Amino acid sequence: MTEIPIWRIKYLPKDLNEVCGRDEIKRRLKQLVEEKNFPHLLFVGPEGIGKTTIARLFAKEFLGSFYTANSKVVYANVPLTSEEMKLASSEAYVSTSKVGSLAGKKITTPAFIAVKIKPFVQLKVLGDAPFKILIVKHFDSLENNQQAFRRLMEIYGRNCRMILITTKISKIIDPIMSRCQIFLLYPTEIEAFKELILEICKNEGLKIEDNILQTLYKVTEGVISHAIDLLQLVAISGDIITLDNLYERLISSQKELLRSLLLICFKGDFIKARELSRNIQSKYKYNAQELFNLLLIELKKFPLSKYAKIKLMNLIADADFRATDGLDTDIQISNLLAKICHLSEAL
Repeated sequence: MTEIPIWRIKYLPKDLNEVCGRDEIKRRLKQLVEEKNFPHLLFVGPEGIGKTTIARLFAKEFLGSFYTANSKVVYANVPLTSEEMKLASSEAYVSTSKVGSLAGKKITTPAFIAVKIKPFVQLKVLGDAPFKILIVKHFDSLENNQQAFRRLMEIYGRNCRMILITTKISKIIDPIMSRCQIFLLYPTEIEAFKELILEICKNEGLKIEDNILQTLYKVTEGVISHAIDLLQLVAISGDIITLDNLYERLISSQKELLRSLLLICFKGDFIKARELSRNIQSKYKYNAQELFNLLLIELKKFPLSKYAKIKLMNLIADADFRATDGLDTDIQISNLLAKICHLSEAL
């Protein structure tokens, strides 16, 4: 068997029983499996908390041997390719049944729904499964297209159940929430967290004290995936986990993420840059000023011309001033990233 180098993947739970903590969530999901039926579900929780992993394990347990043929995961925040956009456009049609202002108008289904959702939910169930299961990550990214998605939930609900995943319940429209059973996922309880980390340390030949376990829980806010990633990074320094090398690796990983953010901006990929910046803010609780200051520090390390550095520093300073002035910080950060992406084309 090939050794899996990434611990987060190596120690990924294989079924619901192996999920760390969250006993009440597991109990509710197992009850749905026993009942062999469930409504559409909405999983809500912080980034990296395990929403998608739990959704997959639930779908696998519910569908059994028919899981592969009747399940699918789609990412609502991933832009469509040019080929997919052409396909969506080609499926538009002229209405012959509408009356009034819509009569004779060209009817188009939102591209993401037309290409990623409809082909799967329209196909009949294979085998003896009661229905198909579609998992939609970053569902809030659909924004105004949620109404069109709601119609699909109603039309194809008997053939396919949806598990919608989001970090922002405030961005989900009421008609969607009213059609879903909501699961709020919180960080793992500290005792379950400690038990899993100790098991990993034992398997990997590491030594860790209880006070360091508590520190690891605090700095990762109980998010298992973040804790395992950090633990593996610290283990590079030796088999004894200390507070010094824990904090050293934590700071190092933060710097690597900020450097990656700038590199993505320099490649002109605004969508990925905005997503990463929001993940960084959520994970490390930076406010706008702190993020701008850290970006400035990392920017100085890049081998750029003096002219380029001055231009970029001016952009950061301007965004910092606007954020200090009380304007929407998320808009200011996104605006800064967009300007860096645009400027990178001229550098």
